[in-house]
Amino acid sequence: MKLMFAIVQTDDAKRLTKALNRHKIGNTRISSVGGFLHGGNSTFMIGIDDDKVEEALDVIKQESSTRKEYTVIPSSFPGYSDSISTPVQITLGGATVFIVDVESSYKF
Repeated sequence: MKLMFAIVQTDDAKRLTKALNRHKIGNTRISSVGGFLHGGNSTFMIGIDDDKVEEALDVIKQESSTRKEYTVIPSSFPGYSDSISTPVQITLGGATVFIVDVESSYKF
């Protein structure tokens, strides 16, 4: 058995929840915040049998889209003066997934 942690942008979370449920992949969603852009994320905890890991990864990949957006670097960012406010293109979305082995699990 594996425990998957999938971190996705909040914009993708509802769609991912529905897709995981359609595939009968149990999940728990926790709201979280990213460190770099301080954007809203959702962290999914998925306990899954070894033989369904690839299916879960496919669903996560399919439902966690990446997109390009522009943001302005804050003037308090080290190395930039107050007069510079150049928009920078960044990639948002996608998913970061961690998979760990589960020694044992219990349901009561």
